[in-house]
Amino acid sequence: MKIAGVIICVMGALLLLTGCSQDDDNGLNQVIVDPHVDWENHQLFTLDFNLSSLQIHQGFSPQAEARGESTLIEASGLAPSVKNPGYLWSHQDKNNSNQIFLLDEETGKTVASYTFDGVLNRDWEDIEIGPGPEEGEVYIYLGEIGDNNAVYGQYRIYRIPEPIFLESHKGQVNRIDVEVDIIEYIYPDKNHDAETLLLDPYTKDIFVVSKRDYFSYIYVLPYPQSTETTTTATKVGKLFFREATGGNISLDGRHMVIKNYERIFYWPRVDSLNMVDWLKTEPFLLPYNPVEPQGEAICFDINSKGYYTLSEFSNEIIPQLYYYKKQ
Repeated sequence: MKIAGVIICVMGALLLLTGCSQDDDNGLNQVIVDPHVDWENHQLFTLDFNLSSLQIHQGFSPQAEARGESTLIEASGLAPSVKNPGYLWSHQDKNNSNQIFLLDEETGKTVASYTFDGVLNRDWEDIEIGPGPEEGEVYIYLGEIGDNNAVYGQYRIYRIPEPIFLESHKGQVNRIDVEVDIIEYIYPDKNHDAETLLLDPYTKDIFVVSKRDYFSYIYVLPYPQSTETTTTATKVGKLFFREATGGNISLDGRHMVIKNYERIFYWPRVDSLNMVDWLKTEPFLLPYNPVEPQGEAICFDINSKGYYTLSEFSNEIIPQLYYYKKQ
């Protein structure tokens, strides 16, 4: 691994998180003028788009490229690595080890795993990566947000600086000595099972999307999130589909996906939209072929040139890491 190359990649990715204007693929200039939302006075919205009327976005390959089999049995989240280009982060869910796994994006193979003290995996359901409290640092966000029986009451998001992979880590379970930020929250209405975690890189607001409600609800933990007291999440809105199983906002803040077991919903960020106005736009459907038996993990690659999906092991089908490339 070339450290200089990693540093350049990290700096480039972080520049994308500043909200500066950028040219999209069509040469259009986008500027997020003020992406912040007045969450204290936010009014709950309801989306009522018709599933049958959604258009399939033509910007990505309609057929997935199988990159390779994964040895993870219950992979529940994916995020691109910033400090380790060419790799993805993943984890497993309920009652598995408190390890995060570094996957080779070309083969799907686990090259190393990392564990840290003081944290158990009660039910980790999604992972995000992006900015946080220290300027210039890249953080991993692990969502302990699952609650199949809606009994836990309190939920947590763990935030750690992203580890750097060394060749000596290869094939090992590596213990990292790192201070873990614990963002604990409750919901304002009732307990929820959730499997989708989103981070807006422009504002550092964290969003959680519920799974088992009749329609999925969106909640927000505005930045700066407290690591000292329990926060009551703010209810943002109600989606028009249910069983959200995973999601991701790209590192440049311009692409968002939320998936369930059957479909991938895609919001490209256009104009000067904050998260509320962005979510209220009609999404596209993205190609999802093949549909995975228990697909819970999805993320864009580091340059937003495509997206990856990964399923849990189900129906004797060994999970494959799939990639859909921009056309």
